[in-house]
Amino acid sequence: MLHFSKISTQQGKDFNLIASGALAFKIQNKILKDDTFLQNTKVTRNLLPPNGQHTRNASQDQNKVFYVIISDLDKINTEALCKMISRERANGSYAVCQVIPMYYNEPSFKALKMLRQNFDEVLELNKFNLGSSTALMNAEQQHCVITDYSISMARIMYHVCIKDFATSKTAEERNTVSAYA
Repeated sequence: MLHFSKISTQQGKDFNLIASGALAFKIQNKILKDDTFLQNTKVTRNLLPPNGQHTRNASQDQNKVFYVIISDLDKINTEALCKMISRERANGSYAVCQVIPMYYNEPSFKALKMLRQNFDEVLELNKFNLGSSTALMNAEQQHCVITDYSISMARIMYHVCIKDFATSKTAEERNTVSAYA
């Protein structure tokens, strides 16, 4: 099942967070509890049906941002998710997928290939290294690092894609200032 969360800002812009798999769902819950996403926003949570259809609001022409976190890659209906994302991308939306592979088998490789064809960016997270380039052995330590990375990535996408920086200066003013810097 796909866990779908929409974070709506006061400016009417939406940040969509989709999670699939046990670890991805835990990461999604931590992201939604982060202070960045609680201030001046409204969060709605749903389960996406197996066909990947979600209810559309009145602003269908609005470009949306999708951040999808997938663990347990071979257990989801990847095809339905990819169809939904490709429809949204055709409308000008931007979609990033973060994959935390739990298994390396043929269905996982096929699903990953399908994700790469339908998303703007696909980030595959596997063994993390710390400082001395020694791989973390404890799975719980890896999950902590992956969770911190995922929250940071969600914050970056939210701030860059959702916040409206154009209200303070026009594009011409920003170009003029940078030309003299």
